[in-house]
Amino acid sequence: MEINENTNRKETPVIYLSPSNQPLNRYVVGDTNEKQEMEELARQIQGILEQEYDCTVIMATLSLGIGSAGRPKEAKEKGANIYVAIHSNAGGGGQASGAMAFYHPGCTLSRKLAKQMVEELNAICPIPSNRTTSDQSGMDVFGGAGYAEIRLPYQYGLSPVLVETNFHDNPKTARWIIDHKGSIAAGYVHALVKLLGLVPKMNTGKEKKEREDRYYRVQVGAFLERSNAEVLQRKLKAEGYDAFIKQD
Repeated sequence: MEINENTNRKETPVIYLSPSNQPLNRYVVGDTNEKQEMEELARQIQGILEQEYDCTVIMATLSLGIGSAGRPKEAKEKGANIYVAIHSNAGGGGQASGAMAFYHPGCTLSRKLAKQMVEELNAICPIPSNRTTSDQSGMDVFGGAGYAEIRLPYQYGLSPVLVETNFHDNPKTARWIIDHKGSIAAGYVHALVKLLGLVPKMNTGKEKKEREDRYYRVQVGAFLERSNAEVLQRKLKAEGYDAFIKQD
């Protein structure tokens, strides 16, 4: 049965985010755990989507489980059509690296989301993936019962994807997750934008002016002699930077 292939074409996407609820999955570094890190990552994903794109984002009620009466049911009742389970991985003996994602084989969009998520996350991680297979059916586990967050959202009519961001039992990739949740969140968002055709929000006149009036400046150096400042200014301009000198 093919479902939800019109999600990104005929209706505004309603994206349900379900971060891991596994506090006992400790990270090998950082005195933290999968639940804590993935909830923060989900919040950052939600923030980017709500601020910048025309879509509806629903954060899972974090106290709910992932059984049929839990998050999948909540996603359905709240009108979601995309279900994104956000996890980090383990089991690689401290050596495995790379994103992995699971899809429902009955849903083409689910399969495409899994592939795109992996590509985006591996592209921004400085530790190369050593996975031979990075996207695979989430129904090929537990004797064919499949992962609950693949099987149940699909049964409720959603397009599901379960993403293992990277390995938290590898010190290098665990540290990368902890320190780079902003860029990781952007990777998730980019995958959703590409696959769902999300449209950037139109700024109102006030919002546009506020954005135009907000600048972030980087000061490169301070000099006692103006001539030294001018030398650096010329170098920066030669490299294409709009450098200027300001006297305090």
